Parts: sequence; structure tokens; C-alpha cells
Amino acid sequence: MNKNYLFLAAAATILASCAESEKLNNGFNAQENPVVIGFSTYSENATKAIDNENDLEFYHGTFAVYATKKSTTDTSAPTEVVFRGEDDPVDANLKADIITYDETKMAPNNWTYAPYRYWDKQATYNFVAVAPNTSIIKYNMPTNVADGEGTYVTTAAYKLEGQNLQSSTAPAESEIKKGFVGGTGKDTDLMTAGKQTKSGSAPSEVNFIFKHILAKLNISIAKDPTLDNTKVLIKSVEVTGLADQGTYVETSSTTASGWSASASANAANYKLSWANANGIELLKGTGSGENYEPGKALYFIESLIMPQTIETNIEELKINYTIVSGTNAENYVYVLKLDDGTIKVFENFMEGNNYTIKLTVKPNIITFDASTAVWADKTATANTYQ
Repeated sequence: MNKNYLFLAAAATILASCAESEKLNNGFNAQENPVVIGFSTYSENATKAIDNENDLEFYHGTFAVYATKKSTTDTSAPTEVVFRGEDDPVDANLKADIITYDETKMAPNNWTYAPYRYWDKQATYNFVAVAPNTSIIKYNMPTNVADGEGTYVTTAAYKLEGQNLQSSTAPAESEIKKGFVGGTGKDTDLMTAGKQTKSGSAPSEVNFIFKHILAKLNISIAKDPTLDNTKVLIKSVEVTGLADQGTYVETSSTTASGWSASASANAANYKLSWANANGIELLKGTGSGENYEPGKALYFIESLIMPQTIETNIEELKINYTIVSGTNAENYVYVLKLDDGTIKVFENFMEGNNYTIKLTVKPNIITFDASTAVWADKTATANTYQ
């Protein structure tokens, strides 16, 4: 399984002059000019655009950090919490451990927070992080991040709403990918980062590798060149039968999911849907002869889904469309079982995977196909013959 990893780094920013920097290497003098613990994207550039999908800020403008330190000189000293992953427990207005992206700020860099924490030269640190915050996913060993039993967990079942990024009036020719930021009626693209251990005596980049822990499903539709002179209007697209909630305990396994999916009380009403009463016309090809290019597909569904197994005759894709030829308009309904007992479109839905079902409307019959790539992307294609 390919994973789409987002690279982040925590860079130490020295706020002292060159002369003062030399003093940092001389025992206790180091604490006279402490080094700020800062966070930034892996390829830091203060003026760079934020539309690079390898950067966390493409998906989220915040992430939460958990960090603890242990003295290297006093073994009897307790482990201390440096970042707790939560808002300040005393001042609700202080987002103490929420790191926020601000391209206009340079202190300590574009990823800023307050109050600053500083490296302790005589301590070993352990860091983990979750985006966009810890309201859904938390680290279960916040007082000792170094503990090998620590992992990411949900504190309650997380329920998806069925948010669709694609517009009902202007479905796009490509995936939108960003916009799952949570809130009323919206789903959250949950992301976690692996543990990093650093020595305070040699402050250096803390390289966070963020990964998506939900799955994503896309439905795209195109029409065959033989229908270039015929209107094909898509009226509605919906996917039903999916489990809409789950609990999570992160696992290092690459074959077993950390999610336990289930149906909520609202599961009967849960679906991924797109609709336009007037219909959206599929694109026709352009050019001619050797320069001819078939009409591009349009994306009608782009939604986060709960990682889960696919059951026989349960999960279903339904498309309502109209073919207009001259003055004649004929309506059609296409139904695709993701597992009809004989053919499976996909074996299952796994976290970190981006699944795409690509359909093509053709005369006479509907067929489909499947493949995979990164978030990791999973693709299925189909032809419809009328």
C-alpha cells in the first residue's frame, strides 16, 4: 500500500547573536540564551505558495503537539510535559499546544505558537503530533511520550457526515483534495505523525511524517467519443451501505486496519451524494484526427469514508442520467454493487488510501475497472452502453 506522507520538521531557531551562539556550547551558559523549539514545513520558504499537497498547510492550518522530556543528568527526576497536545487548561483563550500556520510570521517561523518552549540542553525529548487538533484523535500517553505503549486513539466513536467536496453545479475535472477541515456538516481529514526523539544538547529538525488515517472515495464519469454529438446529463450520483462511524487505535501493521467500523443510529440515512435536477452535461472530445482528445471525466463524488471491509450486496453506487438525442430524452439508472458476490470493485477500504471509481458512458453496456496509486489512490473504471 502506498502512503501519501506529509513531511514536517521542527527547526531550532537561535535568537542570539553570533557571539552569544558560541556561549551556547559552554555548559550552563546555554540556558542564558535558550533556543526556541520551532515548527515548520520540511521545505521551508517564507514566501512559498500553500497549494503543494506535500505540505501539511495544504490540508490543515493547525496541528497539535505532544512532547515530554527526561533529564540526562538526574535519572531520579520525573518526566516533564513540554507540549500537552491540548489547549491551556487554565486560560481557554490560550492555544498553548496548537501550532498554527501563518505565512506572514517568522517567529519562530511560519508555524507559530505561544508561549514559546525552549530546548533544555540536559534533557532528551520525545515528540508526536496530530492534525488538525486533538478533538477526535488523541495520544494516549501524554505524560510520557517516550513510553513504547503510546499510540493514537479515539476517545469516542467518530461519525462521518458524508461531506462531498464536489459542487452540485460545477463538478471539477480533477480532485479538489482539500476542504475536510471539520465543523458543522463537515468531515475531518485526520492525520497523525510518528514519534521523534531528540537531544536538547544538539537542537535539530524534528521531522514529522504526517499520514492520512481515513480513506477517501471519488466517483468520476466521462462519456465515450461515440457520444460526442449526444448529450449525456448526469442527474444524481450516490453511494449507500457504507459504515459511517468507527473507533481507532493506531497500529504499526500495514495489512490490518486500526479502525473498527460500525453503523451509527443515523446509518440508514448516511450516503455520499451529488444531485442536480437539471443535470450536468458530460464533456465531449476536442480536436480532430491525430489531435483528437476524448472528453475529460468530471468528478461527482469526493468524500472521506471510514476504513472498512466491503460486504456482499451491501455497498452500492447508483447513477441517474439522461441521454438526449435530438428531441428524444431517455432516462437511465445504473447500479453497481461494490461486491455482487462474483466481482469485487475493491477488496476493502483501508486508511491512507484514495479510491476512485471511474465510469464511462457508452452505447449498449456498462463496465468498470480498478487500480491503485498515492494518497494511495485506488481507481475503478466503468463503461455504460445504451
